[in-house]
Amino acid sequence: MDHRPLRPCLGLYKETRVNLDPIDPNSVVHIQLPSNSAFARNTRPQRRILNTLPFSKTEDDYRRQHIASSSSLYFRKSHKYPRSYLWRCLEANTILELRSGDLSKGEHEKREASLILRIAFPSPIRHGGVALADSVDQDVLSVFVLIKSNEIYTLSLRPDFFCRPEASAGDLERWCKIFKPSSFSISTPHRLIACTSLELLVSLNDGRLMRLSRRAGEDGSTWQEAAYNDGQWGASLRGLIRWQGTTTIRHDGQVLDQNTVVSAYPSPDKRHILAVCLNHTLKAWNLETGKTTFSKDLLDKRREPQEVPKIMLDPSISTVMQVFEAHSSVRGDQYYIATFSPQKSGIFKFWGVRDADHAEKGVRDLFPENVLKVPDPDDGALWTMADFRITTARDSSDIDVWVLVRLNRRYKLYHKVTDMEQLPATWTRGWSIAVIGSATPEYSIEPPAKASYADPEDSAEKWLDFIFCPSRVPEAIIEAGLTIFNSTRDLSSENISKGSLKERVAHSVGSLLQLDVSNTDIGIYREQTHLEWLNLWSIITDLDQSRWEPLSFALDEFAGMPWLTFGDGCSAVRACGDLEKMAYNKAYDLKKYFQETDERTIESANLLFQTDLDDLAVLVGAAAQFRASFSNSLQLQCANTVQQELWQDSLHSVPVQIQSFYDSCNFADEISDKQYNDVVFALRPAGGLDSFGTDFVLELFKRFLQPMSTEVSGLLSTKFGLRLLVKGAQEMITLHKRVLTDILLLVVFVDMEVDREEHQLENFEAARVFTEVLSLLRQYQMLEWLATTRRPDPHEKAEGRLFDNLTPQHTPGRLTTVLENLFAVDTRPQSYSTITQSESVTGNIEDLLKWVTGGNDPTVTMERVLVNIQCNLLKNNNIDLACSFLLFQPSTAWATYIRARLHLLCNEFTEAAIFFQKAAYGLSRPNPTIDYPLASSHLLSPLSASFLSSGPANYHAHILSLFEPPRAHRHIQAFARLALQFSPPPDQASDLLARLFASSLALADYDAAYSALTRYSDRALQHHALRSLVDHMAAAGSPDALLAFPFTALRPDVDALLAEHARRELRAPADADADVPFYKLLYAWRLRDGDFRGAAAVLVERLEGRGVGARGKDVLAEYLLAINALVVAGEEGGWVLVGGGDGEVGAGRGGRRVLRLEDVRRGYQAELDKRSVWEGGRWGIVGGEEGDEGGEGEGGMDWS
Repeated sequence: MDHRPLRPCLGLYKETRVNLDPIDPNSVVHIQLPSNSAFARNTRPQRRILNTLPFSKTEDDYRRQHIASSSSLYFRKSHKYPRSYLWRCLEANTILELRSGDLSKGEHEKREASLILRIAFPSPIRHGGVALADSVDQDVLSVFVLIKSNEIYTLSLRPDFFCRPEASAGDLERWCKIFKPSSFSISTPHRLIACTSLELLVSLNDGRLMRLSRRAGEDGSTWQEAAYNDGQWGASLRGLIRWQGTTTIRHDGQVLDQNTVVSAYPSPDKRHILAVCLNHTLKAWNLETGKTTFSKDLLDKRREPQEVPKIMLDPSISTVMQVFEAHSSVRGDQYYIATFSPQKSGIFKFWGVRDADHAEKGVRDLFPENVLKVPDPDDGALWTMADFRITTARDSSDIDVWVLVRLNRRYKLYHKVTDMEQLPATWTRGWSIAVIGSATPEYSIEPPAKASYADPEDSAEKWLDFIFCPSRVPEAIIEAGLTIFNSTRDLSSENISKGSLKERVAHSVGSLLQLDVSNTDIGIYREQTHLEWLNLWSIITDLDQSRWEPLSFALDEFAGMPWLTFGDGCSAVRACGDLEKMAYNKAYDLKKYFQETDERTIESANLLFQTDLDDLAVLVGAAAQFRASFSNSLQLQCANTVQQELWQDSLHSVPVQIQSFYDSCNFADEISDKQYNDVVFALRPAGGLDSFGTDFVLELFKRFLQPMSTEVSGLLSTKFGLRLLVKGAQEMITLHKRVLTDILLLVVFVDMEVDREEHQLENFEAARVFTEVLSLLRQYQMLEWLATTRRPDPHEKAEGRLFDNLTPQHTPGRLTTVLENLFAVDTRPQSYSTITQSESVTGNIEDLLKWVTGGNDPTVTMERVLVNIQCNLLKNNNIDLACSFLLFQPSTAWATYIRARLHLLCNEFTEAAIFFQKAAYGLSRPNPTIDYPLASSHLLSPLSASFLSSGPANYHAHILSLFEPPRAHRHIQAFARLALQFSPPPDQASDLLARLFASSLALADYDAAYSALTRYSDRALQHHALRSLVDHMAAAGSPDALLAFPFTALRPDVDALLAEHARRELRAPADADADVPFYKLLYAWRLRDGDFRGAAAVLVERLEGRGVGARGKDVLAEYLLAINALVVAGEEGGWVLVGGGDGEVGAGRGGRRVLRLEDVRRGYQAELDKRSVWEGGRWGIVGGEEGDEGGEGEGGMDWS
């Protein structure tokens, strides 16, 4: 009976692709290994740390340097970190690359295994010549490599090799051993298989199987050799001669005998070696006797010798056999063997082994009457089985069957869970399939559309953002694509080779085009630019597609995690979430076939398709089908309308918005009657349009983000795990956005098109659903921004670089998405102790998205989350990103305050002041529900936070302090006034007045400064401020303003300050020029107050004092002013006291004496006489010295 799966396979798993470019800068350790052969090249061992991976100049260089010829993952039995290792062969099989593939580690594990080892061999690695094993007696990964010079390398790699770069810097001979078996001198090895770290199997081209063994503690420099063939131990000359006459096949430059082993495993009881040979046979050797115990055709048929060449297996295929044990055996079998034959489009056989030493009764075909064929995609193409794994379930007698089929670069991964005894009956049904990334809409990458005249954004910026989107393509591909692009257009690399990769891409495309100024039609230029960008993207896309050719399938049995490896990447196969199951499968198929899949490992299996979820799947499918029927122009118009609706503040009611949305999309003309009828038909399984209600649609929205897991797993995500987590989040965000957009379009269409007389739609509130969908779309647009926007990882600043011995200029910062470094690093992975890691990864992605939106805490609103993100961007000085994130900020007072902080950092003080004032009312009121330091991601210190929600005076005082570092005095002044309006406490009022005074003085706003000065309550501070005011106004040349102030009780203080300054002028050197003539200011001050005698005293003291600079006309003027002041003072006040008194201006050198008006007049007359003598040319010596200008001596003015 032919058993080929015929029923639809449900998509219950999802492939999430991960790039393999280095996670950290300078994290690639290149090691050149030596050789024992005297003819080998590069025999000298070397070790160096690579700053970057090799630069690819051509497409061939890229494929050689970055595309692996073979790759797989190995999972240690030990649970110590690191436990998973990904290996691949590069550069014509001369380099073996090894890295950790763990997604999580224990929370107490401080090491991060992020290093990549690139181990170069002196000779190419043989195909199938890499095997890994877990060391028996120590925490070491044993790597065995068979190279074409017939040497076997034993590499004992400690976990530290992947954590610390200096760990591999020691003596290479301690961990690298080379051995060349003697059998290789007469036979050529074909494939290497590691049973354990102490036992290897090597298939030879002459049909023998060689077993290499060593004792615990031996380092691998020597091995014990034993060979098995169809006859006896060893390989005799007679056997060799017999081999030369048998059927052979050529492969990889060698001739293989038909008995050459392509796959071998030790039996679970360790008594036999089980093997599949090229001649389509399953064999077993007894390890004690060395004899072949049984040999059976893979299809359990008798073959004639002449049939063998027709059924020979492909020597490049190694996965044709699996050995496994079941919890409950079938009729006494010890273990089971599953074999695969490519005959008749691929057939599986299951063998039960009771006793491998008895071929007839000990080994049997479990299902001889059944033909178990490979799952077929049923598209008419010839798919082939590429790999398969069969494992026993954790907690039952079921087995898990995984089958990978491929057609060139296309591939499909099938899975089923079944009981061994029921396998024939269930083989044709119950299969599930992994949704392949390239087949999902999330991977259907549409390049930017051609820029229009109304497009405000430059097309180059859109293209650069598109190409450099995180996780889209590695920079190595962009670099190679740019090189190819330049070479095909004969662009010189001299100028293009400078600058960052993004700058070089923009320069290369831009240098091809020249805008003709004389041509007023810029449309031609836009068209040519768009075509050049498309050409570059086409090259990058072709290179990227070459990376995803499947190489192997690996299954972590302990964690329950399937993996696919590719030429330059890998994929984690995770379980689909509820919404993903609904989106990737038809509702009819889910309802009919889900229970047949028997996916007992999927936690949600018993919960998924209850009645309401059946209907929700119908809704998702109908909405997707409706949108898929749109024309390309309608698709584009709807996308533009959705974006406008999301971010435009509408002043209209929701029904008017729906009508406007409907008109903008032009549904009335674009949607045909057939499309309408198709929608009605698609909704019929859920009750049709009559059951299309608000609660029905809102129930779907509850499935988007499930509550976070409350389990404390004790795990932390590794950097590789974070990369997978973010990529999975990007996919899930894109899917959820697509479903929401589908629902939005369907809701608008139903509300506007459905005839309410035919379909009542009594329970359908379109306005409510419309509002809810838009709110969710804004939320997911924000999540998409977080998942696609990169910045320098802020955690590196706190934790330090990976390499402490490298200087900072050699360790550029690692760029990670905001989603990763702000949220993902703080989420704990779910444990896979009760569920599989395939499920836990999906749970981790859902937990991450839920964590971003507030987690399970109902008090955390979306508005606060958005503001917290903005605060973190500001705290880490990501100003450009914070400006971009303004789009998502709510209109709350807290968000308005943070927006003002952003404007403040951008030196946009006016805008900052406006938003600070808008937030004043909300942030002045008490709000015990918010912890400002925590809510601001510690942008606010506890001291600063204490000023918020504690009254308007404190709030404005806090804002004032924010304007002080940039010295925005105008706004300091404004907010100081605002704070003083709210009657702050005396101490705070005094501080505010001081700040108001200082800012007003800096602005030369002397009225405000004087007003603040008069309100001081502290006499000492007031006197200090008064001195500052007087000095500043005098220095600024504003004596009139100073004299205009009444000063009231401060008048004596002002007089004293002016007198002090005037006294300093008199004490200055004779040739010193005073910046400010304080004696004049003091004279005017005293005249204003009516103190004429005091004003005259100022001038008399100046005329009496020495060292005041040149005389001239100023002396005569000062005499006249002094005489006038004394005249006005009257007879009783017409005198001044000069001389040694400290209380007056300019203490004289003689004793104190009284000068009256007549004395001053005589001095004035004497000055006139001296000037008359000078003008007549008669001058002499006065006092025994040469007289100075005016004939003054050291004694001062002669008043006699």
